Amino acid sequence: MRKLWIAAAVLGLTANAPALAQSASMEGTYAFQTEPYGDEQFAVSMSGAAIVRGAARGRVAIRLTANEMIVERASKRSRLITAHQNCTGVRDGAQISVSCEMAQPLEGYTPDSFLLQPGENGQWAGVINGSSQVTFAPVR
Repeated sequence: MRKLWIAAAVLGLTANAPALAQSASMEGTYAFQTEPYGDEQFAVSMSGAAIVRGAARGRVAIRLTANEMIVERASKRSRLITAHQNCTGVRDGAQISVSCEMAQPLEGYTPDSFLLQPGENGQWAGVINGSSQVTFAPVR
């Protein structure tokens, strides 16, 4: 279910991204939300919080708490999984590619990955795990 890097097609990236986007900083605290995803058996969505700090040049360090809600379509039973992850983001032009590792082991949960680009009003948007759209909104 979690395929990686079909992001260029999903994001509709253009070769002439604004120069301002390349200098956009992602440092801060964010709330994030995915579009619904899943399959015929399960409906899934994820939300959570991310604390982003600058690291080495062109990189960011992210502490991520992800809450994944899984609903079995037939029975309507739901399950909430909370995953704590440590992530590293690497800037490539205007985009930031984020890969995560589990801060605490969680059976059956695979670490997340994101491909993000700056949006309006300090938001970052892109894809999570190569399949679902995600938006990171700054918490003020």
